[in-house]
Amino acid sequence: MALIALVAVVLGVNALSEVDARNIGEFGLIGALPTGYFVAVGLSLVGFVGSLALKRDVPALLGLQVLVLIVILHGADPIVHGLPRLEASYRHLGIADYIAQSGQLDPTIDAYFSWPGFFALLAMFSEASGLHDLTAIATWAPLGVNVLLMLPLLALASRLTSQWRQAWAAIWVFYLASWVGQDYLSPQSYAFILMIVLVASLMTAFVGWARPVARNKFTSRWRSWVAFLDPTIPRFPGGTGLSKSAGASLTVACAVLVVAITASHQLTPFAVFTVGVALLAIGRISIRFLVPFAGILAFVWLVVVAEPYWSGHINQLLGSIGAVNSTVSKAFISRISGSEAHVLVVAARLVESGLIIVLAVIGMVVAHKRRTPWLTATAGAFAPISLFLLQPYGGELFLRLYMFALPFAACLVVVAFMPKSTRQSLGWVRATALVVLGGLLATTTLITRYGNDRMENFTTDEISVIDELYDKAPEGSIVIEALHNTPWRFQQYAAYKYITLLPAQAQPVASRLTCDTVNKIAGHAGAYLVVTKSQQDAADALGVGPAGSIPDFLSDCSKDPKWSAVYQNGDGVLFHIEGENLGK
Repeated sequence: MALIALVAVVLGVNALSEVDARNIGEFGLIGALPTGYFVAVGLSLVGFVGSLALKRDVPALLGLQVLVLIVILHGADPIVHGLPRLEASYRHLGIADYIAQSGQLDPTIDAYFSWPGFFALLAMFSEASGLHDLTAIATWAPLGVNVLLMLPLLALASRLTSQWRQAWAAIWVFYLASWVGQDYLSPQSYAFILMIVLVASLMTAFVGWARPVARNKFTSRWRSWVAFLDPTIPRFPGGTGLSKSAGASLTVACAVLVVAITASHQLTPFAVFTVGVALLAIGRISIRFLVPFAGILAFVWLVVVAEPYWSGHINQLLGSIGAVNSTVSKAFISRISGSEAHVLVVAARLVESGLIIVLAVIGMVVAHKRRTPWLTATAGAFAPISLFLLQPYGGELFLRLYMFALPFAACLVVVAFMPKSTRQSLGWVRATALVVLGGLLATTTLITRYGNDRMENFTTDEISVIDELYDKAPEGSIVIEALHNTPWRFQQYAAYKYITLLPAQAQPVASRLTCDTVNKIAGHAGAYLVVTKSQQDAADALGVGPAGSIPDFLSDCSKDPKWSAVYQNGDGVLFHIEGENLGK
């Protein structure tokens, strides 16, 4: 089985290294992959299931199989493109650079500085290591984040299940179905890792009911009902099972994790709170103060520390509370737009997510009948749904909720594929079913994860355009992007006035994309305009403006005597727009 894993990773990496990014079409990476890649994925699936079918748990072998899957499935971006994916990666590098260079946090710049934990840590690492260019780390972040997640996920899955096969199969399904793509160099990936570590730690050291539930009829009946649903839930008040000093130390460590999560990301602390409340309610964790502490700290941080952000965005922050219809519309309906290929990618995401939900529900039923653990995983998977009552989170709430739920839901997905006990063999029928499931999820994830590859990744020529911008534009200049999908701000984060003409979202009429609009923005001082291939790809995929609106815009405006192309290559152009008072 180890040999199968090694052959799979060699074939997979070699196949990815042969991909020509210029051949990536509107359906994303899957159309440019050679046959050898699919052979590698198939070998990886067979190798894992074969290792899972062994009579005893061999962690090193199973861990190797999962690592191979991570490299093949989640290492595609750095291997194929060799640059950080998503324009946000470049912004995050710029924020860390700003903090490292200035030694200061300036929350008046934008919202990122109100949750600076991750960026401060990145800046500290840059200064301490002397590695001032973190581009390589951002490039390989998707692979690194998933590798770092592996052990915390295994620890969590081991607490949510009763079989070693089920725990390993759960993290395998997690990686197969993790299409959200939030594993780039970002606060959310950092906070997500900390969240999994925190929940796994709480479920390991603080087991049982937080308070004696036999003191009154209501709590006693509640405990009986919970025990009826899932008899594996502890029935008695819990504790650490450790010495007082060790328990206190672990409590402090968990509190520090809560603080780190809260200081780094807006949404994850609330997910931690909802999951914590659910685990407390079913008697799965016994620590009393930490869950209220997490909720209060998240609220206080938002109200006090992040005041520079919300004071200017109060309607955006509070206007959507309770507006479930609006949240659902922004999370689902508004995303089903754009080109046929993009609509297909969105539809595939909904189908894959629906499949996970259906299999998880089936797993709940099967586990309940077998009287094996299921309620804790269910509580963890469904608790974050309550966040739908808050706000759409920029239309990305569904993606984030899927990410929060997947580690728990994956433990339920695999229940029906497992034997009733570890003493039973996996069997050919279950093994074959697992391989089929793995193949289906892997193929679907190649579409759902990499279907937007053309607009989520960038070329060296595009980076060259931005390098020229920073070389030619004096500090304080107005710099403009035609559409919000530009790999910039990785340096000089606060040195320029950055302006976006069009957001990266469906907008059939590009009313603002005119020469007059840019000339007015340039005003007396002048400005620089960047237009790149990735902006055009995003406009085509998302349906931003009429087809060809950006090329038409450039064709018309390049004739304006105030406009001059100061740099141009195959993937982008940099214009300088003269100010009204220049040349007179």
